[in-house]
Amino acid sequence: MQKIFIFIALFVQSLCVLSGCASSSSTEAFSFRSLYTPTNASEDFRKEYGTSHVDYDWDLWGHNLKKIVGSNPRKDVFATVADTLCERQYCFSSDYLYHVIEEYILDQYGEGTPSYSARICIMPQDNKIACVCPLCRAKGNTENNATPAVTDMLTRLANRFPLHHFFTSSYHSTRQAPSVALPSNVGVLMSAIDLPYRVDFKESEGCSRFTELVKQWQTVAQTIYVWDYERNYDDYLSPFPCLMAMQSRFKLYHELGINGVFINGSGDDYSAFDDMQSAVIAQLLKNPDISVEDAVCAYLSKNYPQTADLIADYYLGLERCAMETNHVLPLYGSMQEMVESYIDPYEFTVWRANLDKASKSTQRPERQRLNYLLTSLAFTQLRIFDAANANPAESYNAVRPLLTPSLEEDMVEVLKGHNELNGMKYYSESLGDIDKYIKKHLR
Repeated sequence: MQKIFIFIALFVQSLCVLSGCASSSSTEAFSFRSLYTPTNASEDFRKEYGTSHVDYDWDLWGHNLKKIVGSNPRKDVFATVADTLCERQYCFSSDYLYHVIEEYILDQYGEGTPSYSARICIMPQDNKIACVCPLCRAKGNTENNATPAVTDMLTRLANRFPLHHFFTSSYHSTRQAPSVALPSNVGVLMSAIDLPYRVDFKESEGCSRFTELVKQWQTVAQTIYVWDYERNYDDYLSPFPCLMAMQSRFKLYHELGINGVFINGSGDDYSAFDDMQSAVIAQLLKNPDISVEDAVCAYLSKNYPQTADLIADYYLGLERCAMETNHVLPLYGSMQEMVESYIDPYEFTVWRANLDKASKSTQRPERQRLNYLLTSLAFTQLRIFDAANANPAESYNAVRPLLTPSLEEDMVEVLKGHNELNGMKYYSESLGDIDKYIKKHLR
C-alpha cells in the first residue's frame, strides 16, 4: 500500500512539473510585484497574494534624495542651467552629493552582506531639468538628458556597494537609455506614462515608443521594472474601471521580458473598489491571462456575499464599456471626462441607491466594507450634481429629475461620515480635502 501511495505522489508531482505548477515562482509572469494601494498595506494581503509594498520593501524610494541631502545643503549639490544655479534639481557629477549618499548608505544599511541587500532608488527630482555644468556636459548631459551623469553616479555607487541594489528611472530627463552597460546590481524603473490608458493600445505611437525604449534599456540593464498607474489621481473616490486595460498592459510587459511591475495607486488614501481591484491586479501580475470577470466575481462573492451580484453587474459593466469604446481612461480626469469615458450618470445614480438599500440587510464585515464604498460613492454622486449643474450636455438629461435637493442633502450627510473611516481624508493626489469639498456644497 505504501508503494502505491509513493507512486501516486510521484505521478502527481510529474504532472505538476509538466504543467508548470511545480514551483509558483517559475510560472509567475513577474518576479517583482508591488502595489502602492491602501489594501496592499495589509501584511495579511501581501502574504496571501505575494506582493510587496514600497514602504516596507525599498530602503530609499522615488524622488526622495532631499531626505539625504537635507533642507540646507551645500550649493554644489544643485544643478546648473543656463549658467545659473537651479535648486529644483541636483548635479549628479557633484563629488559632494556622491559622498553624502555614500555616507547615508553606510550609516543606514552598511556594506551589505550576501544575505542582506538594500534596495536603493536614485532619481532626479520630479521635473524635466537636467544639469549642464561643465562636468555633466563632459559626461554627455544635454538640456533635456540627464541620463549620462545620473547613470555615471549610479555606476560609481554600485561598484562601491556591490552587495546592494540600485535603481534609477526612465522618466523625464532620464528617459533615454545610457550608451554603456550598467553594473549587474543596477536596474531601471520605466514609466508607462507613454502608453495610452485604454484596453487596445498596440497600434498607438505611445506603444511603439515605449517598446523601443524598453529594448534600448534591456541592452544596458539586466533588471527592468515598469512603473504603472491604476487611478484617476484627481478623484480617488469614484469608480475607475482599469482592470482590463491593465491586463492588456501586463501582457505586453510579459511579452517584452519585463522583470517586475510597480503599480502606483492611491497610496494610503481610500479609493473606490480598491480591495477588489488590488486583489485582481495581484493575480494578473502572476498570470495576465486569467479571466478578469471570474476574478472580480470570485473576490466579491467571498467578501460581499449579499451584494456581490449587484456590485459585479455594475462594475463589470464599466469594464465592458471601457473595452468596447476603447476610450482613453483619464488618469487626471474631471467628472465630465469620466462621463465621456465610462460613467452613465443615470445608471450610477440608480445603482448607488439600490446598493445603499441592499446594504441595510447585510452583516459584518460586509456592512463595514460597504460603509466605506457607499461613503466614497456619495462623493461621486455630488460630483455628478456639480457636473450636471455646470453642463447642459444631453448626457445629464436622464439623471436631472433624480438630482433633487433632498438627495443632495443626503449625500452630504453620508460623505460627512468619512471622518470616522480610516484613510478617507483626501479625494485626490493633490491632497484634495473632503471636508473643504463638503463646505463648498453647503454654501
